[in-house]
Amino acid sequence: MSTITLRRTLALGLVAGAGTLAACGIGTQQEVEMGRQYAAEINRQLPIVDDPQIHGYINRLGNQIQRQPGARDIPYTFHVVNIDEINAFAVPGGFIYLNRGLIERTENLSELAGVVAHEIGHVEARHSVEMLERLQAAQAGVAVASILLGTAPEGLAGVALDVGGAAWFASHSREAEREADALAVQMLPGAGIHPGGIVTFFEKLLEERQRSPSRVEQWFSTHPLTETRVAATRELVNAIPAAQLANLRVTDAEYRAFRQRVAQLPPPPAEFQR
Repeated sequence: MSTITLRRTLALGLVAGAGTLAACGIGTQQEVEMGRQYAAEINRQLPIVDDPQIHGYINRLGNQIQRQPGARDIPYTFHVVNIDEINAFAVPGGFIYLNRGLIERTENLSELAGVVAHEIGHVEARHSVEMLERLQAAQAGVAVASILLGTAPEGLAGVALDVGGAAWFASHSREAEREADALAVQMLPGAGIHPGGIVTFFEKLLEERQRSPSRVEQWFSTHPLTETRVAATRELVNAIPAAQLANLRVTDAEYRAFRQRVAQLPPPPAEFQR
């Protein structure tokens, strides 16, 4: 399927269902089915890592973080993408993607889990679904079709658009980003993982933007990140009693083995290299 055909297929699907969805909202079952369709197209076009050990680890970690009291009753699936740029995004219905470049930039389990928990937070809070509902209430079929059928940008940004508007789904408001941060800080202790890695990884991203902005261009284009947001997240972590944080994992041997295996992957396909 050509990228133009793919964009048309996805966009026309949204147009066809826009009136019904605007009237009744998007239920959980419908969200999961929509997400499954988007994920299928994304998986066909992005270089998804199919290594069983890598896939198994990231799914065990993600489900350990998400499966806690009060969590949404939807199946989550996590994928590692063989792209060097630092980025991650979530598609409605519990489909979450992390670039190898992001994983290789983490230094411990707490940092990796912090990113995973942040993306889970977006799904738990239904941020992408809420964006769709708002668009659908204002003739979303036309709005989303414009997003998916517009002139595709060059390079990796174009790929993100071609796979069902993944970049659009990854783009959240500052308020949504703060909410996802707060949910991540809440979830990680329940999974036995120290939440401080969220803060240290955010700090690294801000530093990376100064040194090598191209590596974090995708992240900053969809995840508004400022010193103020980092400070707010640090306050949330510091508000947790020290006694509760004392026994939480910062890293472990399983994380180190996972990160080493990711680092040993073949280079990304040529079309995904800068």
